[in-house]
Amino acid sequence: MKLTGDAEGIAALKALHAEDKEYMKFLVGEAKSATDLKAPFKAKDGRKFVLRLDLATGDLEVQPAK
Repeated sequence: MKLTGDAEGIAALKALHAEDKEYMKFLVGEAKSATDLKAPFKAKDGRKFVLRLDLATGDLEVQPAK
């Protein structure tokens, strides 16, 4: 499982993971169970991102939320 996408989003996700390891597991679970395979999350500074699961490869992609 690779983490790809927006560099700032990846950094924010890694910071959240360092603070609370269970949160990352929660986000991945949310992405797996959602019909659109996406889970939104917020960085500490309030910026919004989306974690998307690619079923074909199993990779996770971080994108800025629209």
